[in-house]
Amino acid sequence: MSNMIRLNDTAPNDQWIVMSNQGTDCFLDLLLAASRGMRKTEHQKKLIFFLKDQKAINDIAPGTAGFDLDEMPWREESLREDTGFLLHVAEEAESQDVFQKLPYEADRETVLPWLRQFGVLVRMMSACSKRSVGV
Repeated sequence: MSNMIRLNDTAPNDQWIVMSNQGTDCFLDLLLAASRGMRKTEHQKKLIFFLKDQKAINDIAPGTAGFDLDEMPWREESLREDTGFLLHVAEEAESQDVFQKLPYEADRETVLPWLRQFGVLVRMMSACSKRSVGV
């Protein structure tokens, strides 16, 4: 089974990130590794915990770790700051330094497009209104 990450349930298929279970683990490992050591607000910590939970879900029940960005615990009051934080995390996750933190060798050519598409989705999230964020 594969996992999908989308902006929301109406997002067109060409915007989805579709990954194998192993690919999802790698993608999430990179985001989590990139976020370590970064200064975070309490709410940004909740966003990272959401990603950690997805990693745990994929470990327990492979093929069920996909999510829509609008399911993440966003807050309208800090949406701009929080999307900026996640963009920084995604950009940092692309670095060779973060890849080297993994306990395995990841295929950069496979993972980099997913990280970049995640950034696109986060930018789209920052453009969402309060109503579409679900807060």
